[in-house]
Amino acid sequence: MNAPNPRPTGLWAPLVAVCACLALAVASCVRESAAAAPRRPNVLLISVDTLRADHLSSYGYERATSPRLDELAEGGVRFERAYSSSSWTLPAHMTLLTGLPVSGHGVCDDRLFTRQAPSGGALPVERRGHFLSELLARQGYRTAGFYTWKYLEPQFGFGPGFEVYERLGHTFYSYEPVWAEFQSLQEAGDRDGMRALADRYPRLFDPTTPSSEEVVDAGIAWIESVSAEGGEQPFFAFLHLFDVHDPYTPPPPFDSMFDPDYAGDIDGTRVTSKDSPVRADMSPEDLAHLIALYDGEIAWVDSQLGRLFARLDELGLSDNTIVAVVSDHGEEFFEHGAKTHRNNLHVETVHVPWILRWPAGLAANLEVGVCVGLEDVAPTLHGLCGLGQMPGAAGADLSPALRGEEPFADREIWSELLHFERPGAPRRELSLRHADRSFLRGARGTDDRRIEAYDLARDLGEAAPEVFTVDDDRARNFRLSLDAFRTRLDAVRSRLPLVWLGAESALDSADLAELAAMGYTGLGDDPHEAGSAHQGRLCIDGCVWDD
Repeated sequence: MNAPNPRPTGLWAPLVAVCACLALAVASCVRESAAAAPRRPNVLLISVDTLRADHLSSYGYERATSPRLDELAEGGVRFERAYSSSSWTLPAHMTLLTGLPVSGHGVCDDRLFTRQAPSGGALPVERRGHFLSELLARQGYRTAGFYTWKYLEPQFGFGPGFEVYERLGHTFYSYEPVWAEFQSLQEAGDRDGMRALADRYPRLFDPTTPSSEEVVDAGIAWIESVSAEGGEQPFFAFLHLFDVHDPYTPPPPFDSMFDPDYAGDIDGTRVTSKDSPVRADMSPEDLAHLIALYDGEIAWVDSQLGRLFARLDELGLSDNTIVAVVSDHGEEFFEHGAKTHRNNLHVETVHVPWILRWPAGLAANLEVGVCVGLEDVAPTLHGLCGLGQMPGAAGADLSPALRGEEPFADREIWSELLHFERPGAPRRELSLRHADRSFLRGARGTDDRRIEAYDLARDLGEAAPEVFTVDDDRARNFRLSLDAFRTRLDAVRSRLPLVWLGAESALDSADLAELAAMGYTGLGDDPHEAGSAHQGRLCIDGCVWDD
């Protein structure tokens, strides 16, 4: 049996006593410091699909479309000039969650997921970057994502880092048991059976069914469950709301809110169908009603966000929750000859809202007028959480400027698009916005090497371009900026892990049918024209831009 340790005696006794007192004092200070240290903020990131900034009241719109978002902006920060990395959902959301432009993460077109190897089978797709959800989870955050459209599904690379990642607002294409039964009935030519199936699942077969309420309910329920556990872990919740996207069919009373006396035939449906009444030559009254229905969708989604914000208040979470509301892209109403989106990179499709509120950490009623990009959202949230620079991101961490520690710097913001508007080589689009200037560069192969330049101080809608060729002296600054953009992204990509999305990500018949039903046609027409996913190549070189 070991003898007990003897008590200190002689000269050592006073010294040991002093050390013991010091140790107790240090331990007490550590405990008090830990207790006083503020808990890291919760993060609630909301993406409202297809929401153009200039249709929000807080961005100067004449209609009261967004009272709850306006209140959010008054209590926080509104970025006046935020631009998306593209004009459609898939690449823009990849940018939102990774802090990388399209040429950084490499997911530039859904045709990448339809390519086949010469020997048969799907070709893998490469993706680069870290998701914000992954990084926050590693720092002890609880994480959940609720989304409502196919392009955010795991087969396109989304979902890493989320404990819960769930699609809501299903259609009969995406709800596997019903799709399998529908296919069997369709192959058998059983029309009565298909009608009976639709009667059993009316919400799945009705493309006008709203989904925002379902997403907000799921988000609230998850936040409540995490809060009820009473732990010290902060949460990161990502909500994606799709109702502003066409068809523009808001539920009552939002369907008649902004054009109650209209008596025509436009009802917000069949916007992209072959027999669509939504055409460039439609009457001004019909177009005005279409826009009124779009605005009604915004007001409907705003009302649902109001429920979410109110519940945060009731739970006592608002003060230390960073709420960020953004959009992936805007919407066209023939300002430049087209409808919906994914047609060009003009301001109506890439100018998006970005509103931030964090009562415990940010000033209220702050308007930021410099150019920022969707690629800045994730790095800024990462920085606001006290985690420093987001690994691998190309976007800027704006948290020091938001805290008043440094001035905001106006940056060059790039947007990219690969557009298959007709068979053959795609049209490649690139836009640059900086200060009060914007440049749009488009080409199909080596054709049409022109640049459109706009003075945004006088022409905010980009209606009156100055046109010159890419070789013109007036394009010199654009060429220098493009070279610098390539160099910067090449360096970023070289430091990022490469993730291969394999055969399980390939689009099947149900995927293609669902995309086609929403107007995303042409998939697979010429999948080899979708550009490359070649290791080491920038998307801007091999997919979206010509050398």
